[in-house]
Amino acid sequence: MECQIALEDGTTILATPGETLEDIIRRVYPEKYRFFLAAQLDGEIVDLSSRVEKDHTVVFFPFGHPEGRRTYVRSLLFLLSYAVSQVLPGKRLRVLHSMSDGLFCEVEDAEHNLSDLLETIEKVMRETIAQDLPIEREVVNWEKAIHIYTRRGREDVVRLFRYLRTPAVPLYRLGDFYDHYYGPLCPRTGYLTSFGFVVVPPGFIVQFPKDDTGKLPPFVFRPKLFSAFKEAAQWGKIMNIENVGELNEAIARGEGKEIIAIAEALHEKKIAQIADLITQRKGSLKLVLIAGPSSSGKTTFTRRLYTQLRVNGWRPITISLDDYFLSRHELQGSVQDYESPEALDLELFREQLLLLVAGKEVEIPRYNFITGTREPRGIRSRLEKDGIILVEGLHALNPRLSQDIPEEEKFKIYVSALTTLNIDDHNRIPTTDCRLIRRIVRDSQFRGSKAEEVFATWPKVRAGEEKYIFPYQEEADIMFNSSLIYEFCILRQYAEALLRAITPESPSYLEAYRLYSFLNHFMLLNPSFVPSNSILREFIG
Repeated sequence: MECQIALEDGTTILATPGETLEDIIRRVYPEKYRFFLAAQLDGEIVDLSSRVEKDHTVVFFPFGHPEGRRTYVRSLLFLLSYAVSQVLPGKRLRVLHSMSDGLFCEVEDAEHNLSDLLETIEKVMRETIAQDLPIEREVVNWEKAIHIYTRRGREDVVRLFRYLRTPAVPLYRLGDFYDHYYGPLCPRTGYLTSFGFVVVPPGFIVQFPKDDTGKLPPFVFRPKLFSAFKEAAQWGKIMNIENVGELNEAIARGEGKEIIAIAEALHEKKIAQIADLITQRKGSLKLVLIAGPSSSGKTTFTRRLYTQLRVNGWRPITISLDDYFLSRHELQGSVQDYESPEALDLELFREQLLLLVAGKEVEIPRYNFITGTREPRGIRSRLEKDGIILVEGLHALNPRLSQDIPEEEKFKIYVSALTTLNIDDHNRIPTTDCRLIRRIVRDSQFRGSKAEEVFATWPKVRAGEEKYIFPYQEEADIMFNSSLIYEFCILRQYAEALLRAITPESPSYLEAYRLYSFLNHFMLLNPSFVPSNSILREFIG
């Protein structure tokens, strides 16, 4: 008896029990074969090798869909891992972090002949793609998974699984090569036609398309961002923690309190160093601009920098650009875009900034996020002797905001949560996931927003960052990484209930389930261990 398959466009087709989703695409959308990369089958994200057995509701994901793009990138990393295992058996491949519209990777002992090695690896990958080999999903028990990874020398995964005891582990296989990823892969190697490499010692960038055209974006190296990632990796080495398995192992040994103390001390030391750099320019500086994307911890960073500057003899005034938001009824158009600089009262801000620099007294407003209105603060501020103005906000580095102040009187800081802790060598933690979880927790507690509302607005937030914030990050004098190696062990207990409250009927369910599953990898730490001045307190209270 045939199955009825309800598609996203409202049409219904018939399928034979046992038919794969890839077979259905070939039959129903022959012109779009390999345009779709994964699917949602009755509410669950699955790979296209999944088989239909009864009546189903199916949504197919193209590359342009976030899950389609993630599927392509995961599959490409699987193929890269396979090629490295063929070219350099037993050598360690590490997928470290995003960089310049790609992913920065390192191969063990490969720095000195990297160009030749990548040429050989790419040849293996292209040959494997041309053969269009199947990438098969196998579900094995916990003991077999441990055996497979122990045999391959993947201690990063063995450590992880040791604290993630599940009865069944889904693995993907190409020939006799196994690996695992947190989400579906493409069903065959022939899907992965578009990729490239750029050598960036001591590693390389693996590039992939940004959209459905399949074209690779032009490579733009961002040296300051790259240095910030390198510094974050060095912090991980100081703590002897590079992945979630090592973090969980250290917590299981009773080292959680020490991990928090060291991570916070590294932050404090960096903030003190930034304060010293500012102090070296005492006499010429009037303005410190602190920018960064949503939920990067700019507010707490500014408070801590304020303290360090006081130690160095400054008398700072702090200004949050959030307080210059137009009231909701003042925003133009039907869409209220708080990600745009146009959501700020730029004229009032520039006017008050010039008055402060001139030594005049001003009343800085206060924005009420609950009511969506700007309110009088009732306190007037003036720049005193040895004074300096700290301005923090999404758009602080946008030249429009401080165009009336000479460049030599400004010091620019870019703050972001650059996560370098990975789940394991081949599964990274996207920086955006860190900030999204932070925002869900913070907005629930302090801004009256439900998790579903945060998910709904997040694509607009991300689009605004790409357009208005990221273009200015390399203009900063220095970057500060606000991520904390232990923070998911704290955020998990605040976020889980918020994510579980999102039901399968919600458009946000898939993303909520993905983040909930991700947080389950982390052992819990007591929130009382977190210092009162920690950047994490900005989100958990």
